[in-house]
Amino acid sequence: MKEEFDYVVVGAGTAGCVLANRLTEDPDVRVLVLEAGASRIPAEVDDPTAWHRLLDGRIDWKHRSVPQPGLNGRITHEPRGRAPGGSSNLYLMMHVWGHPSDYDNWAHQGAAGWSYREVRPYFERLATRPAADAGQGGPNPASEAFLDACAERGFPRAADFNEGVMSGAGWHRLDIADGRRRGALASYLEPALGRPNLTLRTSAQTIGLTVIGDTCVGVEYLQRPEPPEATGRQVRDTHAEHPRPGVHQVRATREVIVAGGAIESPKLLMLSGIGNPDRLRAQGTAVKVGLPGVGENFHNHVLTAVMTESRTAVPAPRQNLSESALFTSSVPGLTGPDLQLAFVHAPFDPAVGERHPNTVSILPGVVRPASRGWIRLAHGDALAKPLVNPNYLADRSDLERLVQGVKLARDIIGTSAFSPWNKQELWPGPTVTTDADLRAFVRRTADSYHHHGGSCRMGTDDMSVVDPQLRVYGVRGLRVADASVMPAVPSGNCHSAVLMIAERAADLVKAEPLPAYLRKGTSYA
Repeated sequence: MKEEFDYVVVGAGTAGCVLANRLTEDPDVRVLVLEAGASRIPAEVDDPTAWHRLLDGRIDWKHRSVPQPGLNGRITHEPRGRAPGGSSNLYLMMHVWGHPSDYDNWAHQGAAGWSYREVRPYFERLATRPAADAGQGGPNPASEAFLDACAERGFPRAADFNEGVMSGAGWHRLDIADGRRRGALASYLEPALGRPNLTLRTSAQTIGLTVIGDTCVGVEYLQRPEPPEATGRQVRDTHAEHPRPGVHQVRATREVIVAGGAIESPKLLMLSGIGNPDRLRAQGTAVKVGLPGVGENFHNHVLTAVMTESRTAVPAPRQNLSESALFTSSVPGLTGPDLQLAFVHAPFDPAVGERHPNTVSILPGVVRPASRGWIRLAHGDALAKPLVNPNYLADRSDLERLVQGVKLARDIIGTSAFSPWNKQELWPGPTVTTDADLRAFVRRTADSYHHHGGSCRMGTDDMSVVDPQLRVYGVRGLRVADASVMPAVPSGNCHSAVLMIAERAADLVKAEPLPAYLRKGTSYA
């Protein structure tokens, strides 16, 4: 291996940007970040109202699910970011920590050190944006009407979803400043790119981990030419030129940290011989470490939409199009909310929007899903996309709770407070009346909430992939730090939780003593 760095970070997404920043705070540490996406960032990334135009575009991996039995066999689009900044370029900019019980449950399931009390300082480290009602230009009046309608239905006002009792209706805190998106690219990666000890390589897709004996000593990656047709502002490392196109190897003298996200991270482990031994052998992959949990436990929040044409002209888009929400529980007595109803002052479905542009939407979502799916290799080709199975609505409780969320959204739309914005219901529509009708509607329309996680689960049991320090079982010098390590996705928009994981991962890495094999001066060819 001709090149050496102390740390190699695979992926410049949300977690990778944090790691790049925090690890290079030590000027004596050399960090390489490999990003499969190109260096140019579309202008729409900076516009908080334009997120929907980025989905399925050139900075989206464009993953598709396998046919979903719970959705009548439909194939769903599963967006994941492919550019510096990753999925933080695509997300809706809600700054939601999740409920304290989310993290206490992680600790109860074996993730010692990840209770709410222990992770809260990392959330507090994040830059907290003001609530939407204090944002530039003020909130959309339809968003205010939604909150008034929730109050009319008896729901309490939540002053801050991240403090105190999460349940209730309130304004989102938004990762927006001066009218621009403040994702991981702007907040973490770009401020660090001036450091001489950070090297970023774009259009560089990691295709394998180099494991010798029981130690990960580096990675293999494919360097592509930068696409000449790409437009937008460029994110470029000023300290090193890109290598020539082709396959390259690089050594990590301390650790490799995989931060590819809940779809790409398990794929890379499996490609490298870390996973379910029987499946790896069946595809002709040599088994390095048998970890049957790799790719399992994959899950996602699931949502649908209730849309109504408005009597009142809906003002032009503001902020992120979704400033307010309701968090509530499907039954009394739960430790935290399992339903989220996000208000969007725009049509959720583009086809409906073409016919009825003056439309607003409520998005009921199940944010503590019981259904679990998987990520698996389609075959041994490192550049092939993996098989993605969120297994939506496989558990009956997810279906029934989503139906309940649709009923609740209809109740809110039917209030006097919301009447100026309710001319006629477009989705599900007046012909959908019975529970059977609603179940059929939900199966026909439910979709990804874009909150993937769980596929390299943290814990201590036989199906865990990483330990509570995020170290991959059975392999020295290798960690995973992204949404894939979550035992369960938190009950809210999970971008802030990914930032928290990466902040804590950086501290764990910094606290790790120099490996014994490195102290001894062992050389790996």
